[in-house]
Amino acid sequence: MRKTILSLIVSALSLVAAAQGVWAPQPGQIPVQVLQTTDDRPLHEIRTTPFTAHGYSSIGSLDLDDVKGSHPYKGVGVSLTDASCWWISQMSPERRAVFLRDAFTPEGMNLSLIRLNCGASDYATELYNYNDVAGDVKMKHFSVARDEQYMIPVIKEVQALRPDIYTYSAIWSEPGWMKTSGAMCGGSLKDEYLQAFANYLAAYVKAYRQHGVKIDAMSIHNEPETDQVGGCPASIVTAEQEIILAGKFVPQAFRKAGVSDTDIWIWDYDYAGYERVLKELADASVRKNVKAVAWHPYSGSPTVVREVLKQYPEKEMHLTERGPNLQKKDIQTFKWFADVVFGALNNGCSSYSSWNLILDEDGQPVTGKYPCGGLREINSFTGEITDSRQAQLFRQFCPFVDIGAEILDVNHPDPTMASIAFRNPDGSFVVVVVADADPGRRKFQIKFKGQYLGLSLPLGTASMTTVIIDR
Repeated sequence: MRKTILSLIVSALSLVAAAQGVWAPQPGQIPVQVLQTTDDRPLHEIRTTPFTAHGYSSIGSLDLDDVKGSHPYKGVGVSLTDASCWWISQMSPERRAVFLRDAFTPEGMNLSLIRLNCGASDYATELYNYNDVAGDVKMKHFSVARDEQYMIPVIKEVQALRPDIYTYSAIWSEPGWMKTSGAMCGGSLKDEYLQAFANYLAAYVKAYRQHGVKIDAMSIHNEPETDQVGGCPASIVTAEQEIILAGKFVPQAFRKAGVSDTDIWIWDYDYAGYERVLKELADASVRKNVKAVAWHPYSGSPTVVREVLKQYPEKEMHLTERGPNLQKKDIQTFKWFADVVFGALNNGCSSYSSWNLILDEDGQPVTGKYPCGGLREINSFTGEITDSRQAQLFRQFCPFVDIGAEILDVNHPDPTMASIAFRNPDGSFVVVVVADADPGRRKFQIKFKGQYLGLSLPLGTASMTTVIIDR
């Protein structure tokens, strides 16, 4: 079933092996393919025993026979920040094409969403916005000319490579003249400039569309309870202000600008703020105009997403930011990232986006103070590009799960492992199990059509295992 995709990732799997029937089941057997990554070996196919009538009696089963679909899968993505686009723009056209194909097609990570920054984020070559003319509430001087240098060309190249890419954006700070601080770093959005702020967002979406980049969704504000005085671009936007913006001013501004087909998202911050989310969704105008809630996992539990969905099942949930951290490389294992990514997806989020696509070994360029690493890291001296563990995790499942798949409500019987299960639109199943290194022998099993597939994890190494089962 996944042979079309498997044939594309020729760098990881052997076409010769496929031709020899490595994955071809014997008559009466359930077709299954098993792929694995360990600390010392990237994605590769492993041989397993077939499904049998009897499983291990000593361990529980990840049961696909009695499983229900939870919510739709809309993909995994990454932020094309100003900083990342700058690095990509420094590559030769040939190398850039290879790099982007690896990121956004099934040959590599198969990323299907991109997050943009409206003006400078904390990962940019400089602080900037699109209108520094104080008092220009009608945006007569608004311009995205700066983004024409390298951001828009990179974004358009990605969209041309993958026409179905979902493109969404967020703003870290409005121009300083709209704020109490008078600067992009820190301060609060003034009530008197709520309409001007809505006009600013609409002007941004319209300007990008005029440059050939359609923005499918726009967050009202990134991390609206963050005040980074002297740090990086950030603003305080209260719940009351976001209700007015999302429920009235922004949809009106979008309609006036002719971009009303761009969806509106709210919050774009931590799980810990779910009470604010509920407060905002309790407003009828917000419910009418808002398509989704955006989340970050830096504080709080992903289980709150399920609680919000119980009350507002018609709303989409998306995890929009979490990538590698340079100071936490040792603890950010395969399992650590799986807990974060699977935690979001298993609890109601339909998509997950990493942070910067590419940064150097020091997390540069940066305007802020956080030690973030890129999903992929480029050595500023040699130009060598390497995967983070999160990138390796994405390679483990994104090429094999189709947009529109169901994320299944299934629990792994062993809490020391992280797992997730999908049912593709064609009826095939994809199960991913991730575990930290352990000196002892560890096993898990999958139950399907009344039969059992038993798998042993490799000794002494962290591992990620993907099981692809035909319908």
